[in-house]
Amino acid sequence: MSKSAIGVIWGLAFVLLEATQFVYFGGLFQLMSSFVFGFLVFGIITLVFVGWAAARTPEQLKIAFANPGSLIAVNVCATLAVGAYLMSVQLIEPAAAYTISSGMMPVTAYLAYRFGVREGEPMRNATEALGNLFLFAGVVYLAAVTLSGLSGFVRGDTSVAFMGVALAITDGVLFTWVLIYCQRLNRAGVSPGAVFGLRFPLYVLFTGTIAAVGIGQKAALSTSDIAIFVAFGLALTVPPLYALQKAVSLVSTMTISALTALGPFVIFGLQIIEGRVEYAPATLIGLALYFVGALLTAFGAVKATVGDRGSVTSG
Repeated sequence: MSKSAIGVIWGLAFVLLEATQFVYFGGLFQLMSSFVFGFLVFGIITLVFVGWAAARTPEQLKIAFANPGSLIAVNVCATLAVGAYLMSVQLIEPAAAYTISSGMMPVTAYLAYRFGVREGEPMRNATEALGNLFLFAGVVYLAAVTLSGLSGFVRGDTSVAFMGVALAITDGVLFTWVLIYCQRLNRAGVSPGAVFGLRFPLYVLFTGTIAAVGIGQKAALSTSDIAIFVAFGLALTVPPLYALQKAVSLVSTMTISALTALGPFVIFGLQIIEGRVEYAPATLIGLALYFVGALLTAFGAVKATVGDRGSVTSG
């Protein structure tokens, strides 16, 4: 199997695993502060993966620290992206939040290309270009549905809906830049496992500080409850993020962004199973529009990645 095909498989694994995470974190954060959760879960991830790299492949850390620009940038973008993600999924319907976020990723990758960023990419064939137009239309529609109060869940009034949509957009844009800086570290010679651990130190510091001053504090939890939530969080967090890191080292930012567009449909189905969020026909209409774009974009991306790359549409 080719390197590109393996990368696509890792990308699809990321989509399925992250979709599960996105739905169930929304319910968990009604009970536990997202800042406490982030500090504990990502602190453990950082200690384990950076510690493993330090013990087994210390040269990986030396390479990373020899590229401070990319290392600092990936930490800043990851901190802001994760923060936006954790807040958006609490404020608006998870399917809408994820769809808006993932829909912004191929748009951001294309704009990065237009502005001369090396890791950005053009639309690589007509199918991918058409699919991205549908994706963008779906994002605009779902943002309008959320702001008008027709979605399945908004935790407040119109201002809260606006904040949720803005955070979802921010998450998608920043997460694309996380992929870009991770690719730069990979190209410099840092392994996916080392990059995975080195993405989060700033986020751990940030969430630990916020948690210490009591912002976003929920009702007190017992030690056993915290341990269960953290274990649950690790089980939902590590597999998708590691799958993503493997995909980043094998395929392009645009390909990963295109595959991520398939995630909202897994999320919508899981929402119905979980039962926390009311079923919203208006959301389903937006997802149907988005679905057309997701299929076209994913098909075009896979064709460009593992098959005949075809003609490139520079837009």
